[in-house]
Amino acid sequence: MSTLWKPRQADHYEWFSGYLDARGLTGTVRVMMGLIAISLAISLLALLFSPDSPQGPIPTAMMWAAVAGGVAGTALWIWRWPTRQQSFAFAVVSTTSIALACLSYPNPLAALLGCIAFATSGAYIAFFHSTRLVLYNVGVAAVVGLVQAVRLAVDGHLALAGVDLFLVLQINIAMPLSIQVLVRALSADLVEADLDPLTGLLNRRAFEHQTKSMLRAGPGRYLLMALIDLDDFKKINDSRGHLAGDQALRDVAYALRGAVVATAIIARSGGEEFLIAEAVTSDDASVRAQRICDAVAGLPIGVTASVGTACTSLDGSDCVDAPLIDQMIAAADDAMYRAKRSGGNGFHHHGLVSPKSG
Repeated sequence: MSTLWKPRQADHYEWFSGYLDARGLTGTVRVMMGLIAISLAISLLALLFSPDSPQGPIPTAMMWAAVAGGVAGTALWIWRWPTRQQSFAFAVVSTTSIALACLSYPNPLAALLGCIAFATSGAYIAFFHSTRLVLYNVGVAAVVGLVQAVRLAVDGHLALAGVDLFLVLQINIAMPLSIQVLVRALSADLVEADLDPLTGLLNRRAFEHQTKSMLRAGPGRYLLMALIDLDDFKKINDSRGHLAGDQALRDVAYALRGAVVATAIIARSGGEEFLIAEAVTSDDASVRAQRICDAVAGLPIGVTASVGTACTSLDGSDCVDAPLIDQMIAAADDAMYRAKRSGGNGFHHHGLVSPKSG
């Protein structure tokens, strides 16, 4: 629990986004977040044009600003899956919009109850961002709630103000805290499970397990194994820092997903090394290997890759699961080093691997 509240605890936006993407859930999350954002805007518009609308030009302007925040959030989620910076901005704008709406509303009881909406932005922040940002959301909710509770108490409803403020603080603290604990536990479990927590790709163990199913693809097919190692990756960590290095690995993972077919199996096997397995109809790996090189070299981070490939015929008689997979990875690794010795940013094909070869 102590690590949960470290002030410099990094956020988990990238790996959690990768986790959702690997399970095909990003589309669902985008729809859900878009609906939440537009519902905020529609609800506030209804209040603006109701008899209970804010009184005076400044409160009215605050409410309109809150509506604009909801519309902006909706537009973001319709447009794309946000970057970390865009997600951070969305969280801050959402929290600010809720604060403006609650502070501008003339009825202190309704405004105090409206502070429960901070739990929605707090939940999003807890899933994707740092504890520090969670505390910012809780702090804003507490201040706004306290302002409305004081107004309610001044009107003669002291007990009601105290109870409602307690409920508002309870949900705005308990929900994000519970989610943060869950996400931290999930992050730790991923190390022991199937996914690499940084990139959202499979880890080495899960890769080998899933690749076994490809060995039964049937006669006339080949298993293509590609091992990708980033060239001079240490320079990125040394010159730009480890955060830049982590971002580069995530960018490469994203590029690799786009460079292969949907049925390919992709993993980060460790460090700056990746593995790809694919059932193909030819033992010619040149087109696929070049596509991988181009995908990595085309990234704006200025990194290239050396790619080693190897194939085996899937005739179904001599495929011996894990030993053959280990042989193919070793052959692809040897081919990768040949490509690296040739200057990098290229590929070398080992050729066919026999299950009986040493």
